[in-house]
Amino acid sequence: MIEFKPDINGNTVVYNAYEEGKNTGRVLLTVEKTKAVLVSINAVDDETAEGLMRSALNAAANRDGYSCTYKPEEFRNVATLLGFRNENGILVGEIPFLLTGSCCGCTNKCQ
Repeated sequence: MIEFKPDINGNTVVYNAYEEGKNTGRVLLTVEKTKAVLVSINAVDDETAEGLMRSALNAAANRDGYSCTYKPEEFRNVATLLGFRNENGILVGEIPFLLTGSCCGCTNKCQ
């Protein structure tokens, strides 16, 4: 079982992932007013990366974050599946929609 532990200090959100006591990932996100930036992410696999992203986005939402820019080159495929969209080479999304996820990253709202 993967465990996500927060370290939140002001507008900086850090989550570390642990599996069987071993650190398996880390995410860093900053929040400024309603804008968040996912600055970095390291993880052993896509599942861990997704959990870290969701944890950080949830923390941002709890701190009035509404939109998020995704900066890392790593795990862009996972970010796209969550619903981040490419705008002029930059991945962006609205946190409430990112937390609901997406089935395939398409713009159709599946039922």
